[in-house]
Amino acid sequence: METVTITVHDEQKPLQALPFGGAAPDGTQYGANTLYLTKSGKPWLPVMGEFHFSRCPQDEWRAELRKMQAGGVEVAATYVFWIHHEEKRGEWDFSGQRDLRRFLQLCRELNFPVFLRIGPWVHAEARNGGFPDWLQHDQTMHLRTNDPRYLQEVGRFYSKIGEQARGLLLKDGGPVIGVQIENEYGHCGGETGEAGMQHMRTLKEMALQAGLDVPYYTATGWGGANVVDGEMLPVQGGYADAPWEPTAQELPPSPNYLLTPSRNDALIGSDWEKAKETFTFDVENSPFLTAELGGGLQVTAKRRPLVSGTDTAALAVCKLASGANLLGYYMYHGGTNPRGKDTTLQESKATGSYTDVPVLSYDFQAPIGEYGELHASYRKLKTLHLFLREFGDLLAPAVCVFPANMVTDASDTDTLRCSLRHNRELGGGFLFVSNHQRLRRMQEHTAVFQIALNGETIRFPAMRFANHDFGIYPYHLPLGNTVLESCNAQLLCRLGEQYVFICREAPVFQFRGGSLPTLVLTPEQAENAWKFGEKLFLTPGALRREANTLRLTTERTEEVVELLPTHQAWTARFVEKQTSCEIEPASVGADCAIYRLAPHMIPDIHCPDGFLRLSFAGSRAELYNKDGQLAADWFATGKPWRVSLRRLGFPAELTLKIYRETEPVYYELPQDSEPRLRRADVIPVYSTLLPADWVGGGL
Repeated sequence: METVTITVHDEQKPLQALPFGGAAPDGTQYGANTLYLTKSGKPWLPVMGEFHFSRCPQDEWRAELRKMQAGGVEVAATYVFWIHHEEKRGEWDFSGQRDLRRFLQLCRELNFPVFLRIGPWVHAEARNGGFPDWLQHDQTMHLRTNDPRYLQEVGRFYSKIGEQARGLLLKDGGPVIGVQIENEYGHCGGETGEAGMQHMRTLKEMALQAGLDVPYYTATGWGGANVVDGEMLPVQGGYADAPWEPTAQELPPSPNYLLTPSRNDALIGSDWEKAKETFTFDVENSPFLTAELGGGLQVTAKRRPLVSGTDTAALAVCKLASGANLLGYYMYHGGTNPRGKDTTLQESKATGSYTDVPVLSYDFQAPIGEYGELHASYRKLKTLHLFLREFGDLLAPAVCVFPANMVTDASDTDTLRCSLRHNRELGGGFLFVSNHQRLRRMQEHTAVFQIALNGETIRFPAMRFANHDFGIYPYHLPLGNTVLESCNAQLLCRLGEQYVFICREAPVFQFRGGSLPTLVLTPEQAENAWKFGEKLFLTPGALRREANTLRLTTERTEEVVELLPTHQAWTARFVEKQTSCEIEPASVGADCAIYRLAPHMIPDIHCPDGFLRLSFAGSRAELYNKDGQLAADWFATGKPWRVSLRRLGFPAELTLKIYRETEPVYYELPQDSEPRLRRADVIPVYSTLLPADWVGGGL
């Protein structure tokens, strides 16, 4: 058993208000200081999730946004892709899934704040980084500069965004609370130095002229990108891997799994330019906010990394442990590229990018996938987000304290990684521990943590950390009518006067002055926990708000929903749906194998969708409808490909093309290169509303 001591020194820089903020008509106020964001005068540590409205069919928006909210996302971030709205100069398209105004109106209805990322250049694995071809190839102007001809075009674009958002900003009672200016500017293209700063100032002024007057303006800050102090809040990023790297070899272990004061991910955008190690803004007087914390990874032609749910959740915990006070995921919800009028709309080598990605699929291995499927990361993050929603006001003012032997080398698999977030006003806070490093095996530890604080020592119960374990543990925290000195359990939420914890082993609580009513869940139970209002439900299925009750979705014919703490249960039973997928023998060509598929599933009100599951060998695959139009595509990772039949219109027939490898590819799961369909079947998705009288009010 080892003992780890962390010493808290009684010193903290005074907080200073920053010139950001605004109020809604109902009096809700947003602000910022040098450490954290504020909402109605209180510390605010929000969860923000990226969802591209133009990469999702409009009739799915409501359900998908509700899934995001059920997962604990408080702010929806979205890019506005210029190429999606003005593919041909002067021909604007804000219809269907490109309807920004309708999207914002829906977010207002759902009480879902929005952060608009308006570019004009966005990257996002989009064609030309989001620039329309007519702009990208115009030789009469210098793009991403203060060239008046370029600014005139940007002004037209910003004005259209302003028109779409009119009456829907926070000050109008709308959902839009923030705007990001440009993306990776001065790092992935654009100018540096004073010219770059002046361009960013100009773009912000143009956004204001377009009517985009919001509490927060941000700019990406990694890699030496331009951020104007006092004009924009810097936002950071961090990914589990770098699929944009040109190598087919395994990369060194990611430093994003370290618990250190570092805010920079040197690998973001490294296909464009090797990252600069310095920041252009005052790091010491800027809150640590993230906008591109990897909710997953988009695979590329060259690299197919697989991100586990643990990889994603551990990454988020490590950033919180390093001081992050906004968890902004890119992506939280995967998408599908819309169809272009004359070209496809994805990033590709043919259009000057450094890698190829699928024409349509932008699944990103996100917590919510391309077709609305909940991945393992969704449930793991949901527990973290619930903790932040209920206790984030205690964590946001808490400063980082690191141990004397802080791990700074990601290849160190022997030393347990830890830090504190110490709230000096409370005299307590949270211990963060991580024993996870993606693609590495960490040494198991049994440790006793000690916190040296104001002449006292707070001692935690002995805790075991196996490979991949991580957690957040409260200490000297006022809860209810007592103080929780330490414990081996993690806080999840409140249920009235009861506090809900998560614990992997027998829970041990140490209180000072009284006790606390507690409910302890296992990690598996916590991942199956869903809190709506003041009600906590347990189910392996998925829940989301709908009308005055909850909708249950599952792939099982029987699902139990339990209400805590009363343990009342309700059981949903579904008639098993008969499904099949006939396969015609393949014809094998020079570069691909071709199969004819006949998926069969008759949808109904309780089985509205089904996933066509394809297990195949080969490098990539494409599905075509009966008219020969590309309907879906996928780059192989070694895991089965799942496609929503509802999204495809429940086709009676499909053509599947599986392509062989033509160049070396990095895989993390074994994948045969010769194209072959191993299996095809259909997985039904069942759904029903929970009885409103059983659920009760207060959602």
